[in-house]
Amino acid sequence: MELLKDVRVLEVSLFSTDALGGHLADLGAEVIKVEPPGGGGFRGAAVSGGELQDSHWNRGKKSVAINLKTSEGQEAFRRLAAKSAVVVDGLRYGTAVRLGFGYDDIVAVNPRVVYCVLNGMGSYGPYTRLPTHGLSFDCFAGLSPPIIETDGTPRLSGAATGTTGVLAGPLYAAIGVLAALHAAGRDGKSQYVEVAQVDAAINWNFQHLTALANGQPGYGEGIRASLRYQYYETSDGNYVVFNALEDKFWRRFCESLDRMDLYEPGRQKPGEDAEAEARLREQLTAIFKSRTRRQWTDFFIATDIAGAPAFLGADLFEDDHTKARRLVYEQAQPDGTSQRFIGTCIKTKPDEDFAPRAAPHVGQHTEELLAALAGYEPAGIARLRAIGAI
Repeated sequence: MELLKDVRVLEVSLFSTDALGGHLADLGAEVIKVEPPGGGGFRGAAVSGGELQDSHWNRGKKSVAINLKTSEGQEAFRRLAAKSAVVVDGLRYGTAVRLGFGYDDIVAVNPRVVYCVLNGMGSYGPYTRLPTHGLSFDCFAGLSPPIIETDGTPRLSGAATGTTGVLAGPLYAAIGVLAALHAAGRDGKSQYVEVAQVDAAINWNFQHLTALANGQPGYGEGIRASLRYQYYETSDGNYVVFNALEDKFWRRFCESLDRMDLYEPGRQKPGEDAEAEARLREQLTAIFKSRTRRQWTDFFIATDIAGAPAFLGADLFEDDHTKARRLVYEQAQPDGTSQRFIGTCIKTKPDEDFAPRAAPHVGQHTEELLAALAGYEPAGIARLRAIGAI
């Protein structure tokens, strides 16, 4: 994809903040990841367990290994920043300023830069220095409420992955960066963008939180008991999700199956008649078990009834729609095998094949980019290496 092929992004990030540069790289930007020699976060030989995140969020990037704790390394970074349209500070609050590449430091060498801060709790407020993990953001925002055990102790739900804030934050930041690039081009001056991942988690939960703030019923309450907005098992042991929430879809469902006897019972309010609800659930369960997932999907399309196939495993990758949308791509591995990865959900016309470069090795492009962008001669690069700056 080449939508941002003329945009250079200089990124310093650890763990989930890699995703901001990842989104921009997927759109065609030249994203230069500055990282410590040896790597950090999801990257490098000293780190394990982050291979999937690394391969997904760092694909298509270039890597420059710089020791930013040295004055020479900080100078090299500022030289690269002077030639970049965007600088991403994806480190813990205060680190960039302490290491000499905060917003003011970068504006001094690049007056039209877009500078984006992406971190856990933001750069102002009483919790800026609070150490956090991704789960912290979701719990803060009410997205992972505790399960209370029989002994009265709270426990994390098994579904509490702590991924909402860490995934939503980079998305909001990418939107902010793109808007700031437009403003920088229009106004000819620097732009500052900041996203805290906890803020993103709160935004993601706006329906529930807004209802609470205004004394209204919580969003989604009672959905588990729903009959017309629910999972159903199919004859092949798979599932569909039935979405006949609107009356027109429910009526159409009953008419299409010649089961108008279900129509009025299905229109009753939840809890109005528990016995009738139980009978209807039993009947719907039997109806959906009479066809396969694919047959029900075809039925939903043919009758224009809201519903969809539901996937719980890797068979999603074999689905015709997933294939047609080219949401999975294969990438050759160094050992001669290939792995499947999830591609970008952003499409263009004509729809281009999405096949980004694999995530770079730590420091793979150090000498190349320091020479091409930062103006270092071979002797200067050798000196930086000798003193441990790269």
